[in-house]
Amino acid sequence: MTEVALTLCPKCNNPVHRVLFAPSFVIKGSPVTETDRKIKDYEREGKWSHAAELADKEAEKTKREDLKTRALEDYKKAGYNFDKYEKDT
Repeated sequence: MTEVALTLCPKCNNPVHRVLFAPSFVIKGSPVTETDRKIKDYEREGKWSHAAELADKEAEKTKREDLKTRALEDYKKAGYNFDKYEKDT
C-alpha cells in the first residue's frame, strides 16, 4: 500500500491498476487482552489464586463485571470460602 502504484506491467507493458479487497473475516466481541490471556493460562495450569487475583485487579481498573465474576469463581476454586463472610455481614 505504501509503494508507488505501477501504471504498466513490467513484463507485458499493459496498463495495470490496484484492486483492494475487504477483509475475509471480522472478529466480533471484545478483543482479548494480554491480561485475559494470562488469566486463562493461570486457570489452565490450575493456579486459581493467581488467576483470581489478576482478574480481581483488572476488574477494579476496568470496571468489567465479567472479570469480577471470573475472579469470584477462581477464588472459590482456590479454596476461599465466601459463605462465612456473607453470613457475618
